[in-house]
Amino acid sequence: MRVPVVAPLIGLGLIAAALLGPAAQARLWKPTPEQLGADYVSLVHIKGTDGRVAINWLASSVIPSPALKQILEKYVVLSIVRTRPATGGGATWDEVQGVQVSDGNGQPLKEVPADSRPPTLVGVIATSEAALRQSTQGQGKIYWGIWEAGSISACQKGKLVVNYEGEAYSFDTPLPGCAKP
Repeated sequence: MRVPVVAPLIGLGLIAAALLGPAAQARLWKPTPEQLGADYVSLVHIKGTDGRVAINWLASSVIPSPALKQILEKYVVLSIVRTRPATGGGATWDEVQGVQVSDGNGQPLKEVPADSRPPTLVGVIATSEAALRQSTQGQGKIYWGIWEAGSISACQKGKLVVNYEGEAYSFDTPLPGCAKP
């Protein structure tokens, strides 16, 4: 199986979003619509002394690989990282559990079991997990979930809602960067 070149970049981007604080985040200068879309699909919830939650949606409209775009039009692929401050300035990485995903009408999406996932997505996930383990000396944990897209489409009117730890994180669609009708 050949993993797309974009996979390591996705993994490193997810790690950076999880680890870097607000001081390391910058406003894009003259962003393209595609850059705005890529920024929009990454949420970081800074919870003060309770740490942070980073949620990333691998949406078809922000991925440059044509082969991966086709797959991501059929599935909603999310990664979630949950960290808390540790003594000495580091971070502890929590296992993420209890994630529920639905559309804007409250209809739950059907989760794809691990043994039914497309091989390309299995490769992307494995690459991302390996990069995270290597960059965090084996401490990092990342949750990957895949759901059948159902009514969710990155470039059509709607909403994706991710319920986690009592919070309803949402993404309105169409995403920035989608072609205008």
